[in-house]
Amino acid sequence: MKRLRLRGRIRRPTEDEVQEIADSLYFFPSDEEVAEYTDVIDRSLALFDQLDELPLPHRPIKHRDRDPGYRPSREEDPLNLYITKCYIKGAPRGKLAGKRVGLKDNISLAGVPLSNGSRLAEGYVPDIDAAVVDRLLDAGATIVGKLNMDDFAFAGTGETSAFGPPRNPHNPEHSAGGSSGGSGAAVAAGEVDLALGVDEGGSGRGPAAWCGVVSIKPTHGLVPTYGLTYMDHTLDFMCPIARTVGEVALALEVLAGDDSRDPQWVRGPIKVDRYTRALDKDVAGIKIGIIKEAFSLAVSEPDVDQAVRDAVKSLGAQGVSSQEVSLPMFRESRAIWTALTAHSVAAMVESDGEGYWRGGWCNIGWQETFGRARRIRGHDFPPLLKMVAIEAKYMMQNYFSTYYSKAQNLRMAFRDEVDRLLKEYDVLALPTIPMKPIKLLTEPLGLREMGSRIASISRNTLPFNLTGHPAISVPCGPQGSMPIGLQLVGRHWQESTLFRLSQAVERQDR
Repeated sequence: MKRLRLRGRIRRPTEDEVQEIADSLYFFPSDEEVAEYTDVIDRSLALFDQLDELPLPHRPIKHRDRDPGYRPSREEDPLNLYITKCYIKGAPRGKLAGKRVGLKDNISLAGVPLSNGSRLAEGYVPDIDAAVVDRLLDAGATIVGKLNMDDFAFAGTGETSAFGPPRNPHNPEHSAGGSSGGSGAAVAAGEVDLALGVDEGGSGRGPAAWCGVVSIKPTHGLVPTYGLTYMDHTLDFMCPIARTVGEVALALEVLAGDDSRDPQWVRGPIKVDRYTRALDKDVAGIKIGIIKEAFSLAVSEPDVDQAVRDAVKSLGAQGVSSQEVSLPMFRESRAIWTALTAHSVAAMVESDGEGYWRGGWCNIGWQETFGRARRIRGHDFPPLLKMVAIEAKYMMQNYFSTYYSKAQNLRMAFRDEVDRLLKEYDVLALPTIPMKPIKLLTEPLGLREMGSRIASISRNTLPFNLTGHPAISVPCGPQGSMPIGLQLVGRHWQESTLFRLSQAVERQDR
């Protein structure tokens, strides 16, 4: 076949390749059709070639003094919190001036290696800053490290990290949570003033609960996710983590707001508030609904349930009323989340990490790194990720992706159910995680056991990734015990109410 264009990077497919692809799509063309398709594809790919001749838009890096960092020794980092220590100073003034910030190592920081908790990304150095990095540095923060996390964020205990697990500062034999375990633990250990986690099923709130600090999963779309290594653009959330409610509220003021690069599609305007103004407001009159389905689970620890109930009850002295309520679809949320994410993870893998049907800008450098790793070392991907992608491909091929659609429709019904409850109550309450921090494994578990271990941890957090409601985790429970988290869930865009109530919990816990 004569190639119609002499320049360009794209190799044209042979007729055998076209036949193979067509057969995999169940088209089964004749030889004559294959020859015709091959010829027309050549003409079409000439247009693709033109893209290589066009300058791609690229925002210049604002804060250019970059230390690429280093992997600290065990003596320097005994809790294994960092993957890379670095030093990038932001603006001389701003709301976060003087604050030391750590980033989960799946957030792009130009000039500093990004691992995604995996050896598969070895050698990848982003040439972009995530949107949240721009905002942190513009607000005067100093970024001091990329923090440890589960391999490709595909677990909930930190134990799958290619660099070894981050350890809980309250007891190093115990998990700091996951997948943002390094972020929660670095805050609790005083290594950073503020950390960013990422939460697709509880990965930001969980480490906060187990490390005894505060984190909020904002309303879907409030904080831009551009520059993240994504899992699902409808489930990805950037989460500030700090020691106090006030510090998290201040961080969210900096991070919140629209960004043209954001891949998330959000209906209606992004509603931003001055969250710190809510902190000292009276909480009298707030009504809390305690979700009964989130207690007394098979994996629940009675002292965790009791600590959460006691924390809510004690707010009565400040004029807060509470009542147990039922959220029936809460029981089904794990099934909905699992079916939805199986298909979306497979699509993310097949798109080599950027996803389809999205808004905003793409990170082509990460996409190339992901694509090469998948084709050359796909066997090294995390076992759970591989299993989910295989499962989803089976469901796509044999059940036409209808189970994704069923899950999506049920997701919307569940969101409506939560919204109806939040018309009657201002806030919903439940344990962040049904149990206290678990001991780190000394020997690897099989895939089935690891999957069950992770699922039990995220039972109470993943429902609100589905619905997009804001959810905050704030410490509660008796002094001297391993940390316990109280999770408060609010109406969309009503983070200020959560901060107001969380501040009241924090005051009474001192």
